[in-house]
Formats: sequence, C-alpha cells, structure tokens
Amino acid sequence: MLRLVLMAGISLLMSLSAFAQLKKFYTVKKSPEFDTVNFYLKATATNCLLKQSDEDDNPLTIYGNPNLEKINPSFANKVKNKTLHAKLVLDEYSSSGFGDSFSMAVSRNEKENDFWKVNLNDNDVYKLNLIYGFGNADVNLTGTSVQRLKIKSGSADIVVGYDDGNMNPIQMDTFFVKADFGSIVARRMELARAKNVITKIGFGNVLLDFEREMTEKCTVDASVGAGNLEILLPRDGTPVIIYIRDSPLCAVKIAKGFEEVEKNVFVNMSYDANAENLLTFDVDVALGMVRFKYTD
Repeated sequence: MLRLVLMAGISLLMSLSAFAQLKKFYTVKKSPEFDTVNFYLKATATNCLLKQSDEDDNPLTIYGNPNLEKINPSFANKVKNKTLHAKLVLDEYSSSGFGDSFSMAVSRNEKENDFWKVNLNDNDVYKLNLIYGFGNADVNLTGTSVQRLKIKSGSADIVVGYDDGNMNPIQMDTFFVKADFGSIVARRMELARAKNVITKIGFGNVLLDFEREMTEKCTVDASVGAGNLEILLPRDGTPVIIYIRDSPLCAVKIAKGFEEVEKNVFVNMSYDANAENLLTFDVDVALGMVRFKYTD
C-alpha cells in the first residue's frame, strides 16, 4: 500500500510539472491584519498539490488547470480576530457533495482529473482542513508552520508529510486523518511535532510513519472499521506503549520486541512512563487489520 500511494504522489508531481500553463486563479496578499490562516479546501474530483513556495511570500496563491465545463471553482476569504478564513471549493457541476463516500467510490472512472496547486508561505501559522473526494493529493508541509491539520479522503490517494530534516517550526496541536475508502500515507510523523494524532478508517488504508526517533510526547488515537492501519515504529530511543481494543473479527500484529504487560497492553524495551518523548497508541479495531512493524 505504501508503494502504491507514494507512486501516486510522484505521478501527481510529475503531472503538475508538465502543466506549465497552470493559471493563477486566486491570491491573498500578505497583510498585518492577520498572522494565522484557517484554510478550508473541498475537492470533489481533482488532483491537488499543496506546499510551501519560494515564489512569493503571500499566505495563499492558488493555481489551476480545470475543465470549467465540469468543475465549478469558488473562493472566499475574510479576516476575523487576526485570522484569515479562506475557503476553496472545487465541485463538479453534477456533484451534490460527497457525504456518501460509497456512491462516490463505485462511480469512480478513468476520466482525466483537474490539477490544482496551492502555495503557502513560511511566515504565517496555518490551520488546514482538507477534504478530497477522489483523485490524488500531495500535502507537503515542509517549511510551513502548521498548528492544526485535518485531512479526509473519500476514495482519494493522499500523501502527507515532510522532507528530511525539516520539522514543523511550531508544535502541532492535532494531526487528524480520515480514510473512508481511500488511502493516506503520513510520512515522517516525528517532524509534524503533533501532540495528538487522530486516525479514523472506514474501508480505507492508512500508513503512519513513526520509524524515526521521537523528540516530543505524542498520543495516537486510532479507530479502524473494516480497513487497514499500518504503523512504522522506531527501533531505538523512543519509548512506546500500545493499548488495543479488538474483536474476534479483526487482526492485530505487534512488532517483535514488545512485551504484553497486561491484557492487550504492550510496551517496548525503551518504555518509560515519564519519558518526555513517550509515544502512546490507543487503537480500537472492529473488522479490519492493524499492524505495528519495523521497516527493516
């Protein structure tokens, strides 16, 4: 699953780079009236790239290459209490939304999706609420101060994370991902500096990459319906405790080296309840599979 979604992200980047004719649709100019950006994106059926850009220092610059006969883009923004509230909606004309993820998933076809690129800056603080129907999305948070992140996938394939050695300049309060039918890969989670990670899976797939040593405390709450959750663990230096609530219809695999200290409670050799970089997992699984593993 990791390989497939990473390939989708790479394919998206290559496709976007090929579209030199991307048109600038919307720009919010930098202003002393705000220092925080609350950005909401809803994309029914598009390919999207979101990242920090050196092209300008504006808090939001949005480019697109849409088929305007199919996609109806809209954008609105206002400033309130030193916060810019910005909303970008990329709906198909035939769509009434995608609350019904099952209908959206079964109706998916091979038509060419539209391309959108959202540029952020390295000065403002961001709260991101990103909702994708289907298509591909690459959310590269490198260089961006993200206070809160919320990502939902109907049946989209999403890669979110950081480039090596570039952690979040501020501590993140909540990192939230939800996969109804789609796939989400969260890379380099230690660089997010998230206090709380919340993962909800219906029939989809989520991979959380915690394979490198943590420097700050983090709690991961996950609920898995009939989908799959894979967690890459750090081998050394990070104390880990895992709480499992399972059912007879699910499958749970714990990495080697963990000790079951009480029923469905596992700790690794580095575990220290008072550690400043304690990594805690609280996982509830019904019908799906949860696997904790090392990469090598």
